[in-house]
Amino acid sequence: MTTIECQAELDIAAAGALHQQLLSALQAGEPLEIEAQAVRKIHAAVLQLLLSLMNEAQSLGLSVCWRNPSPPLVESARLLGLVDQLKLGEA
Repeated sequence: MTTIECQAELDIAAAGALHQQLLSALQAGEPLEIEAQAVRKIHAAVLQLLLSLMNEAQSLGLSVCWRNPSPPLVESARLLGLVDQLKLGEA
């Protein structure tokens, strides 16, 4: 299993590095765990990136799970109607 540790602020500046981490994790072909306890601020662009990850992982037959998603992450996803698509309701 590959684990991605999220930063406290996932803004546009952090999106590029996170995108590379997610691509590497998908290429490894292993289940993916996202540790998101530290997230205090997340931009819509990063939520879109995570949604893309979920869709791509599903098409590859890989599981993605959340570990400790922070309340700000869940609330931001809820405001955009993405909780179900990001599988945050299962965390």
